[in-house]
Amino acid sequence: MPEVASVEREEIPNSLRPIALETKSDGRQYLLAGLTVAVVAVINYFLSPFIGVHATALIFLVAVVVLTLFVGRGPTLFAATLSALICDYFFLPPVFAFRVSHVEDAILLATFFLVAFVLALLTTRTRAQETAKRQIEARTRALYLLTRELAGATHIDEMLEKTVHQMEGTFNAEVAILLAESPERLGAHHHPASRYQLTESEQSIAMWAHRHGCSTVDGSGDTAERKALFLPLTTNHRSVGVIGLRPRNPLAPYQRKLLDAFAKQIALALDRHRLREESEKARLLAESERLSKTMLDSMSHEIRTPISVIKNATCNLLDIHEAPLTTSQQQIVAEIVEANERLDRLVGKALDITRLESGRVTPKITPCDVSDLVHVAVKETRKEFVQHKLAVEIGKDFPLVAMDFVMTQQALMNLLSNAAIHTPAGTNVRLDARAKNRQLILTVADDGPGMPADSVAHVFEKFYRCPHAPTGGTGLGLSLVKGFIEAQGGRVSAANAEGGGAVFTIYLPLENALLNENEAKL
Repeated sequence: MPEVASVEREEIPNSLRPIALETKSDGRQYLLAGLTVAVVAVINYFLSPFIGVHATALIFLVAVVVLTLFVGRGPTLFAATLSALICDYFFLPPVFAFRVSHVEDAILLATFFLVAFVLALLTTRTRAQETAKRQIEARTRALYLLTRELAGATHIDEMLEKTVHQMEGTFNAEVAILLAESPERLGAHHHPASRYQLTESEQSIAMWAHRHGCSTVDGSGDTAERKALFLPLTTNHRSVGVIGLRPRNPLAPYQRKLLDAFAKQIALALDRHRLREESEKARLLAESERLSKTMLDSMSHEIRTPISVIKNATCNLLDIHEAPLTTSQQQIVAEIVEANERLDRLVGKALDITRLESGRVTPKITPCDVSDLVHVAVKETRKEFVQHKLAVEIGKDFPLVAMDFVMTQQALMNLLSNAAIHTPAGTNVRLDARAKNRQLILTVADDGPGMPADSVAHVFEKFYRCPHAPTGGTGLGLSLVKGFIEAQGGRVSAANAEGGGAVFTIYLPLENALLNENEAKL
């Protein structure tokens, strides 16, 4: 389990704690309203002989106005109604009767109700606006703190540790984090920054949220407060993980929206971290490729000098007539010559690969005869087909094809050498050249064991060698074939024949073929 970096703890401001919505009234507020009206009624009972009946109504109204500062709309209207009934029954004539005998008393009660109702509405609206502003402030500050912590993290473990700390303080909940192993698979283990362990049922719910990209709630919690909430960390239609939240108290609606905003910010931060890592890997890979190409190019040129020296020395050794070489000595010299030629071909392939990858190879397109191309390639590889049967078939009436003769010849020779090396002695190899669908098609097929199915897609990769391939190869030959042909606007393919053996095919476009009188037959 990776070690989680230590993080400085910063206390969450009180404004980020869950805010109680005062717009909802409970029984205590109704009780407070009733007791307040009762106390004011007792006071008015003793004051009414001195201040008059109408003044007592104003005292009731003042009490209702003061109540609006502490209770909701319902208790305020309850206090207004109770005050009007008490005022009418105990103070307005006729006393001890719910009847209004004067018009001015009726107007007084109506005004009382109207003022109380308007004040209740205004106070409730003001309180709701104040609560909304506090919630907006809490959300803004929470997002600011989260963004600051995410931006200051130097690695993913520190980032998630700070994330969990912020979410615990903001939502008063336990937090668990699971990162995605792939777009379809969620990691089976919690990140070390998690504060609680998911059960098996919760893990399956988290996996569902990851696959479908939507939040869900675990309904198996023992209480509503303990139900876990799972939010996918999605960005650009891709989920990078899941956050599990087990609140200690029910989440308010504004907290639920804030939680969604947290999830988006965390997902973006994780995605930026992933892109930064991939960019760094790509940069290191490119630098590694550049250094390897430079080293390969330098070494190849340096090796060419001793190869030439060895070649000249062996030729001079064979030309010495003063002391004729014995049979065993001649065999040793022949082995040296053969090894030197093999090393020379290897260095030549390395140089060709370096030139192709650096973009310094420009095809020299000239009118070429396909028959000459095939005959030269067969002649240059005749030593390798001493123990094989090579059948050559060339279509008739070929036009002169615009191509780089040397590059195409090298590609064809590499395919022929590859067939000779990877097939047993006595195996048939077929070379076929034909024109079809406005393309020059060169096919090299053999009756050997063929290629493993999982290797077909990789045979043209640099340094790739099929399993159980003969020793001594470098894995550069087929890469050169691909490079030489694609440099001329063609393509090359590899496949296993239905009856066994491998088939390699070169396709070159004939759009640039020089027209002749027989081209209409293609």
